[in-house]
Amino acid sequence: MPPKKDGTNEDGDVKGVGLEDSNMANYGSKEHIDARKNAAKSEKEFVGAGQKVGLEIWRVENRRTAADTPDFGVKRWPKEDYGSFYSGDSYLVLNTYRPKDPLTGKDMDKLAWDVHFWLGKESSQDEIGVAAYKAVELDDLLDDGPVQHREVQHEESKLFQSYFANGLRYMEGGIASGFRAVKPTEYVPRLFQIKRTAKTIRAWQVPVAAKSMNQGDVFILDAGLKIYTFIGTDANAFEKLKGAQMVQSLVAGRMGKSKAENDLDDEFWKILKGKMSDVLPAVPDAEVENPKDAPLDANKVILYRLSDASGKLEFKKEKEGKITIKDFDHNDVFVVDADIEIFVWVGKGASPSEKSQCMKFATDYLKFAKKPEATPITRIKDGQIHHVFGSLLAENQGARTGGGGASASAATSGGPKLGDLINADKSGQNITQKPVEEKKPAFATVGLKSTPGGKKG
Repeated sequence: MPPKKDGTNEDGDVKGVGLEDSNMANYGSKEHIDARKNAAKSEKEFVGAGQKVGLEIWRVENRRTAADTPDFGVKRWPKEDYGSFYSGDSYLVLNTYRPKDPLTGKDMDKLAWDVHFWLGKESSQDEIGVAAYKAVELDDLLDDGPVQHREVQHEESKLFQSYFANGLRYMEGGIASGFRAVKPTEYVPRLFQIKRTAKTIRAWQVPVAAKSMNQGDVFILDAGLKIYTFIGTDANAFEKLKGAQMVQSLVAGRMGKSKAENDLDDEFWKILKGKMSDVLPAVPDAEVENPKDAPLDANKVILYRLSDASGKLEFKKEKEGKITIKDFDHNDVFVVDADIEIFVWVGKGASPSEKSQCMKFATDYLKFAKKPEATPITRIKDGQIHHVFGSLLAENQGARTGGGGASASAATSGGPKLGDLINADKSGQNITQKPVEEKKPAFATVGLKSTPGGKKG
């Protein structure tokens, strides 16, 4: 007989520590949910969040107390800087929209959300942890409505990229080195390269030197009071347009303190410590498709179940190949490995420990399966419609599904390492974890409608 939910089998034998004996007994109760929502409401920077259609961005701040101890928080990011991200920072991005009626195709009256936490390549583990935690608070504030995504610099999802008509711009360091944080005359110049790679155009910071430039791309020299544009002789139209948009954005965001400069004067070359002859020949644009841009293969899916029915969390492989709605159970969490993307589906009846630990397991699974750390991970709540996830179900093959957005990348902050968390059998298919002490609120649930199997216990 299958083990019961209280951790014992039909003979009363104990199969691991009973979850009711842990500090998670009150987790998921009305009191616990209300407490979390009240905590989210107390964040003054979240006032009005998600109440109207549009984009909102917050930056994670690493403040210090009078005693010189960390005091992390979030602060709204200026709208004129949307699309600009510091590599040393982490951000929250909330998109509020009206979903379309699947029958009429018209916008519905209700609101829907996607919340992304964006992690710069130089973000500290503390900032990464705060970004994830604050994403949970936003989720609580919006009554578990958003789909959650994790975004990693340079590997952003298509959905995330679609928010920024002028593209993404990466800046080295953190906000403390920005234009508004220092006197204009003390501003340290930055050189940005604008290049088309596959189907995406991005701008990223390169060393401030003439030899950093080439004739195949567009370069923006942000000298503070002056913003120069260098257009390579072989730059394409997309790069030129992106360059013009970026300069316009920079100038507009500085309220008249900076101006665009089209003349590459002596000051330009002096800052770059070089001359035109130092500029390199054109470098061919990358035409090879990024693997994450390839379509998902619904025939090569691996389905795992995360369940604590035995009294301890077990992560077991359920099947490989095509998956159907009937493969899901409302009472558990499922991790769907679609090769280039991971989905976490949280059942309505999933236990507190399953809900709180599912993203941790999904992230550790990337290491276990030897997948790239930047592999997108999206968490979906039972009952929601997500067109990318839905496309993997056999029932939807060849059909058009509606709803939500794309996905994001994942990595977690701190906590036990994979070797401390899991034990895999020789087949590499089963992973188990003893109950883990809950130190802070878990990720809220987000998913897809299903008609799953029977109940546990």
